[in-house]
Amino acid sequence: MSLLEVNNLVKHYTRRKSLSNKSRPAVHAVDGVSLTIDKGEVLGLVGESGCGKSTLGRLIARLEEKSNGEIYFRGKEISSIKGGSLRLLRRNFQVIFQDTSSSLNPRWKTRPIIEEPMLNFGMEKSLRQNKCDELLDLVGLDKSDAEKYPHELSGGQRQRVNIARALALEPALLVCDEPVSSLDVSIRAQVLKLLQSLQQKLQLSYLFISHDLAAVSTIATRVAVMYLGQIVEVLPAAGLEKAAAHPYTRALIEAVPMPDPHRAGALLRPAVRGEPPDSSKPPPGCRFHPRCPLAEERCRIENPVYKKIEEQHYAACHLL
Repeated sequence: MSLLEVNNLVKHYTRRKSLSNKSRPAVHAVDGVSLTIDKGEVLGLVGESGCGKSTLGRLIARLEEKSNGEIYFRGKEISSIKGGSLRLLRRNFQVIFQDTSSSLNPRWKTRPIIEEPMLNFGMEKSLRQNKCDELLDLVGLDKSDAEKYPHELSGGQRQRVNIARALALEPALLVCDEPVSSLDVSIRAQVLKLLQSLQQKLQLSYLFISHDLAAVSTIATRVAVMYLGQIVEVLPAAGLEKAAAHPYTRALIEAVPMPDPHRAGALLRPAVRGEPPDSSKPPPGCRFHPRCPLAEERCRIENPVYKKIEEQHYAACHLL
């Protein structure tokens, strides 16, 4: 049994009428997503900005309400749980956000920030303090950092505080929403290494969200590729570059920066061509067909079937 299972999850945002009083189409942020995460697994979720990755993460963590679909945690349907039951459930899901500054209370020092989740669930003061000291050490911070405000810490240190706070209640699943994208390159590598080490040491499960395919393939067990609200391919992270079959996944791989040895800073690989369609007006057929160099007439009309390519490898494409 999977730790987490998502079946046909949908989130549409309705929009207010325009000044002319005309109704405006809903934004299809998440449009029929199904996936699983096993205990101790890191599922990387990758795609361009605006494809619905963060919305999917918030739905799974129950920070937003679904429009349709089902979410199962340890075999129990949780998408309709409310009130006190939802509060207890949230111990199992914690989120590490992208912005290291806005996710921390600027008026609080590090210690009360880390202790807040424990306080909310009634842990005694002495236990909170001991746990906080353990967490500081676990994420590579000094005890002196416990008495500092967020503005007195570097971006990497602030993200370590976020990680410590997320681990305070010993969750089963961490939703890591672009956790390193706002950090400098050298610090990014350190925080990625820390997340990887914590996952292995504590046997955590991650939903690791990023637009950076290189970062995802470094830490993930499997990779789910999302395009315009839908999952188009899921495959093992090992050997990703050779095994990727969907044209969009191939395009993302080709867009990974590769420095030209003859010109510093130059790129040899092109980006994905064109702009994504409006998510309130997704195209018929395969949603990637307007940007796909291999698209056929069938791709413009019929929705592709999500099918098994080989073991642990699935994709939705007429050409496969």
